[in-house]
Amino acid sequence: MMIKKKKLEISLFIILALFSVFINNIYGNIGIFPIDSFAFFDTAYNILLNKHPFKDFWVTTGPLVDYIQAFFFKLFGLTWSSYVLHASIFNLIISLSLFSVLNKYRLNIYLCFFYSVSFSILCYPISGTPFAYIHSYVLSLISILIFTLCIKTKVNLFWFFLPFSMVAGFLCMQIPSTYINLILIFFLLFYFFNNFSYKNFLIFISGSIVVLLFFLFYLFYFKIPILNFIQQYFLFPISMAEYRLEGIESEPKSLLSSKLTFRSLVGHFKFINIFLVLIIFLTFLNYSKKFKNFLSKEEMIINFVLIFSTLAFIFNQLITYNQTFIFSLIPFLAAFSHISLKKYFLDKKIINIFILLLVTFVTFKYHNVYNVKRKFMDLQNVDLSKYEMASLIDPKFGNLKWISPAFSKDPKKEISLIKTALDKIKNDERNKMLITHYNFFQTILDQDLNIPNRWYTSDNNSYPLKNHKYYNFYKKHLIRHVEKNNIEVIYIVGDQKIENFLIYMDNICVQEEKINEISMIYKLKKC
Repeated sequence: MMIKKKKLEISLFIILALFSVFINNIYGNIGIFPIDSFAFFDTAYNILLNKHPFKDFWVTTGPLVDYIQAFFFKLFGLTWSSYVLHASIFNLIISLSLFSVLNKYRLNIYLCFFYSVSFSILCYPISGTPFAYIHSYVLSLISILIFTLCIKTKVNLFWFFLPFSMVAGFLCMQIPSTYINLILIFFLLFYFFNNFSYKNFLIFISGSIVVLLFFLFYLFYFKIPILNFIQQYFLFPISMAEYRLEGIESEPKSLLSSKLTFRSLVGHFKFINIFLVLIIFLTFLNYSKKFKNFLSKEEMIINFVLIFSTLAFIFNQLITYNQTFIFSLIPFLAAFSHISLKKYFLDKKIINIFILLLVTFVTFKYHNVYNVKRKFMDLQNVDLSKYEMASLIDPKFGNLKWISPAFSKDPKKEISLIKTALDKIKNDERNKMLITHYNFFQTILDQDLNIPNRWYTSDNNSYPLKNHKYYNFYKKHLIRHVEKNNIEVIYIVGDQKIENFLIYMDNICVQEEKINEISMIYKLKKC
């Protein structure tokens, strides 16, 4: 009997692994939103050129994502397929992690599989390609899962590796990982206060010290100035958070206050809220006379972590400009509420059936909106059948079906404009710098185009503009970048608002030349 059960577990584990990779691979090849879809393409290639975040190009998010993608490029080649595979593997890791943890809770193996499959459908396929927020979200969920195993099993290995997932999430994106890490630290201290174990505490501290030493070695080995790291990864992002929470003089109404509406808080997250309320209800039910102590102290702590983490994820979603990426919390929370329900109401099959039907409905609903219609890429109102194969740009794009919001009615035109710019840059032997939303040029051309940034926007969200308190930080970075690489000509491809880079070059004159409607050349010369 035990052998059959083990074979079933292994079979479902393999099926889930294959499915989670397969579904992300399908939707990762449908449509693009250039500024996000290629965010880690050229920056990962930069690392293969021995150019590193903070030192050689300006980043405010995701340095660990760059290094992981560089590894995938090294292993599987400079192709779109290896880029999508990166996201697919993360979809696999979190789906299998959820399956394994639910199985340790002795939830029915088919229920473990059901919730994990639903999660894999709603997690990474909405983007399909590496995305800093989703990486941080995934690693934060893994930290939560490891935390539950720490206090449930007391296994030393979990205590040691918990700091690794917490720090990894932070190095992918400051939020939501910071919120989750603070919640975990608070409840870790609470747990140790009530159940102090010198051994577990020492192992957790040892893991923290090891991961800190790894990070310090990284800064030292690649000669990354600590001030650069602080400026780009702490100070400037904090200034963005201030705007989003407090507003600025030109726009006094903060982003958060504009989103604190009934529709945003309750309506938009209604299915997450259903399971959040259910877990809250089951947690406080434990204090009633009838059901007192149905849940152990450890299970109560786990439920409180789930409650506060869910609130943190929702808060994080409200203060970002991104489409919603946390709907996979629905099967995640449903699975843990199912575990608690099993303890309280063993015979209430009707409740279990209701949860399963609700999760099935929600999974199909958001799969259709976010995966099939590609809402995360702002393509929900676009006829996706009008795509062109991105291999027309270069064979490295493989099976990518190219269609973007800006040229949704004529993707062939966008491809033609990009190819013209590619040819122009390829044949220019001068020292070049490229500023573009299409951050794949240097990977496709296999050339060092001296890209200065990961992102380029005109709203103080990717680098500080004039009158921003950290304007001089970025100005020094850009001027140093131009001088260090002896830049003779700057290419701009994409949104022409990017030309605001000229405000940083008050001692340099430029001669403009138009290539086509999305491409410009700026030849640098002495004034």
